[in-house]
Amino acid sequence: MTDPSQSPLSDPGFVAGLRPIPSHPDGAAPDWPATDLVGVRPDGIPVAVDLAVATRPILMVFLTTECDGCDQFWRGLADPPPDIDAVVVTRGPGAVASSDVASLASGLGRVPVVMSDAAWSDYRVTGYPFLVLVEPATKRILGESVGFGWPDVDALLASSSAAGPPPGPPRP
Repeated sequence: MTDPSQSPLSDPGFVAGLRPIPSHPDGAAPDWPATDLVGVRPDGIPVAVDLAVATRPILMVFLTTECDGCDQFWRGLADPPPDIDAVVVTRGPGAVASSDVASLASGLGRVPVVMSDAAWSDYRVTGYPFLVLVEPATKRILGESVGFGWPDVDALLASSSAAGPPPGPPRP
């Protein structure tokens, strides 16, 4: 894992100048439908997130085990925002070490981790950390963005009519 003291993201002045980057050219939500997440847990057991049974918006947080911005999401998801369900999505076991994912996932509590290359392809994710907010009842992507920190999660939730106002106090 990257030493956080060496990361430019540990410099408040640097982070203050960063802004989320929507993946759609005009900032609008993508027009393709959301898909179920299918993959394996870090322990190799098959897992699926079936959108049809979800009752609240789902925040998909696409992460890896070694990146300058991912550490704060791994830590912050131990206490996810209220009124949504969160899920961490990593690349599949052929691309990232399951043991590294398991180590980071151990502090997540109720937040599931899905290791799935297909999910990265289905949601057209090319980098990390990447956030996708989905309305499961309609399988509509409400918004997506590169995430530089918890303020970007709050902004994504606030911009979504389904998720309402940003939740609670600022996160680490």
